[in-house]
Amino acid sequence: MTMPMIAADLAALAAAKGCEVVDLRFTDLLGRWLHVALWAKGLRGGGDAIYVAASSIAGWGRLEASDLLVRPDLATAFRDPFASRATLVVIGELCEPTNGLPWRLDSRSTARRAFAALRESGVADDVRLGVELEFYLFDDVRFHMSPTQCFFAVRERDSLENTRRRQRRGNPGHRVAYPALHLCGAPLDQDEAWRTELVAMAETIGLAPTRHQHEAGPGQQELGLHHDTLLRAMDKVQIAKWLVHGAARAAGRTATFMPKPLPYQPGSGLHLNLSLWRDGRPLFAGPDADRLRRRVLGGVFAHARALNALTNPSTNGYRRLAALYGGTAALAYGPGNRAVPVRLPSSAMPSAQRLELRFPDATANPYLAAAAILMAGLDGIRRDFDAGPPATGNPRGAEGGDELRRGASSGFALDLREAVAALDADRAFLCADGVVDPLLIDTLLAELDRQHRVNRSLPHPNEYYLYFSA
Repeated sequence: MTMPMIAADLAALAAAKGCEVVDLRFTDLLGRWLHVALWAKGLRGGGDAIYVAASSIAGWGRLEASDLLVRPDLATAFRDPFASRATLVVIGELCEPTNGLPWRLDSRSTARRAFAALRESGVADDVRLGVELEFYLFDDVRFHMSPTQCFFAVRERDSLENTRRRQRRGNPGHRVAYPALHLCGAPLDQDEAWRTELVAMAETIGLAPTRHQHEAGPGQQELGLHHDTLLRAMDKVQIAKWLVHGAARAAGRTATFMPKPLPYQPGSGLHLNLSLWRDGRPLFAGPDADRLRRRVLGGVFAHARALNALTNPSTNGYRRLAALYGGTAALAYGPGNRAVPVRLPSSAMPSAQRLELRFPDATANPYLAAAAILMAGLDGIRRDFDAGPPATGNPRGAEGGDELRRGASSGFALDLREAVAALDADRAFLCADGVVDPLLIDTLLAELDRQHRVNRSLPHPNEYYLYFSA
C-alpha cells in the first residue's frame, strides 16, 4: 500500500462495512492501546496519510520531531460492539512520516521482524500462539495514596467476606474459599452467564474463543483463544483485553489484568501456548520433537531474566511470580506439570503439541513479549542449548523439590530492577537479524527503571505491621 492511499482505503472499507467512524488503534511501548477516531466521510477523496503526535507518549518522540504515520492493517478490521455509532476498529503500525518505513520503536512491526527471522532461519515457516488470559472481575474498587493515607479496597461477589454482608435482595450464601473456586459451577460460579456473553461477543468479532471458566481466586476469570499466527494472536490479546474491560463496564462492574491485585489470592497470568510448524506440519510432534523442544526451552531459560523485563514488566508482576514459584523460581518444564513455569499440555493430537509458557502476565506489551520469546527460542536452537529432561516434581514441594531445583536452570529475576539489569546486559539475542532496535530496548529500560525507582521509594502498608513498633 502506498502512503497516499491510506485514507482512501480506510474510507472505502468503512463504506463497505456501513460504518461512520474509523477507530484506528496502535500499541505504545508499554503495551497500552492508543487510538485516533476518524470520521469516515472526512477520509473520502483526501488520499492523505494519517499522522499522530507522539511527543506526549511515554518514551516516544520529541516536540521537534513528533509526527508519526499510522499504517492500518486492513485485515484486522472489525465492528465495535460497544459503540453508539457504527464504528470500524482497525489496528495499525507506526511508521516514519517521511518514507513510510516501520518506525524503530513500533512493537507490532518488531514482532513482524521476529517472525521473518524465524522463516529465514529455516527452522520453521510458521509459529502458532494460543492465548489464555486470566483476570479479576470486581464490583467496586477504591484506592488512594497521599502523604498521610495509603489504601486500596476491593469488593467482589465471590469473597468469603460477603457472607456477612446484607444485600438488597438477600445474601445467597454460596461462597467457598480459594482454591475451591477453580472450575466451580452453579451456584458458586456467579459469573458464568457474563462470561458466556463475553465469549459470544468475542466470536462475533473474530477472536475464535475456545473456553471460559472460573479461576481459583474470588472473582477471577479465564478466557481461552484459539491458536493463531504470531501477529494475529497478539492482536487478539489487545482486542480481548479491551473487550473484557468493555463488557465489565457494560455490566456495571470492572475488570483488571493486574498480575497480583489481591493479597493471599492467586495471581493472573497471560499463558502463551507456542508451537512451531513447517510445510503445514507441527514440529513439536514426531521423532525429533523432544530435541527441538529442549533447544527452544534452553534458549528461553538461558535468557529468562532478560525476558522477564518484557514478559513481566511491572513491579506487581514479581509479587505473582514470588507466590507461584517462591524465591528460587527454578526454571523447569514438565508434561502436565503446573508447578513449573513451562508445561507440556496433554494431547493425543499432533497439531496440539505445544509449549505452554505460564510465567508471562498481561502487563506485557504482547508483541514485544512474543517476539522476545521467539528470539530466545531461536538462539537456543542456533547455539544448541539444552533445557534438560522434563521435571516431574514440584519445585516448592518438600519431596523432590531440592533435587528439581539443583537440576533446573537458573531462576527468574526476583524483581523488576533485576530484570531491567538483565535485559541491559543480555540483549544481543534480541537484536540479532535487526529484529529489535537497540533504541527500543534503551527507551523501554529507562521507563521500567523509572517505575521501579518510584515504587521503591514509597512505603508499603505491610511495613506498618512489620516495623511500626520497632
